[in-house]
Amino acid sequence: MISEKRLKKYNCRTIHYDSGDFIYEENTICHNYFQIISGKIKLNNYSEDGKEFIQNIFEAPQSFGDALLFINERYPTNAVALTECSIIEIPAKDFFDLLKEYPECAIEISKNLSKRLYYKMLMSQHIFSKDPNVRLKALMDYFKNTHNVCRDSDKGYLIPLTRQQMADLTGLRVETVIRTIKSMEKNHLLTIKKHLIYY
Repeated sequence: MISEKRLKKYNCRTIHYDSGDFIYEENTICHNYFQIISGKIKLNNYSEDGKEFIQNIFEAPQSFGDALLFINERYPTNAVALTECSIIEIPAKDFFDLLKEYPECAIEISKNLSKRLYYKMLMSQHIFSKDPNVRLKALMDYFKNTHNVCRDSDKGYLIPLTRQQMADLTGLRVETVIRTIKSMEKNHLLTIKKHLIYY
């Protein structure tokens, strides 16, 4: 993503959030570019009966909410800190000034947005499958290819999600996720070390 050094030239501020804090709320106006310095956040919605739907999870050094800056729309989700977070925020005008001065940053932003869209489209093809293996594999492929997950040359990519988060992202029951992950391990599709999933 955009380097902190470069971001600091454009009227930015770094804000610290505790777990559970809202960075922005659904249906509010998009004013800022956000880039995570440390921690994780989730984008979510709530149904009328209070059930949570997680739309995505982002971690340092990813940005989030930036697509809305280009179309001047309100946020369709909440952004909530999953852990303690430090996030750089830049007003929209300054963000666009940065992109004009550094076109390579605009290209990088476009690539990242395109990659997210591409994998979201792939994931959406499988998310309604009745086979939980298909749903979870699509989810893990998406995170593997778009997120800054930890990599271990011997174990593979560390999936940065809890079983509950995987359930919330796929619409599966957490018991189904646990059972399916164990089955995937038996079939050598992933490995589990100290409750962590390597894919």
